[in-house]
Amino acid sequence: MTIQCRVSIDDSQHIDEVSFRAVPRIGESVAMTIDGNTVNLRVTRVVHMPDGLSPDGTSIVLELTSKIL
Repeated sequence: MTIQCRVSIDDSQHIDEVSFRAVPRIGESVAMTIDGNTVNLRVTRVVHMPDGLSPDGTSIVLELTSKIL
């Protein structure tokens, strides 16, 4: 089973739908393929929207950063 999440990277206007096996926690590192390259990103924020109230009906929104602390 997978969980669909909306993902925003570095406060970008571009938002993607991404499937995860489990919802990543704040501070965790996730690897994603962007433009054919694998990039390691850190989770900075996880927002659970009640009843899928985000604009596209997704219930979990992740904010990621490429700036690994």
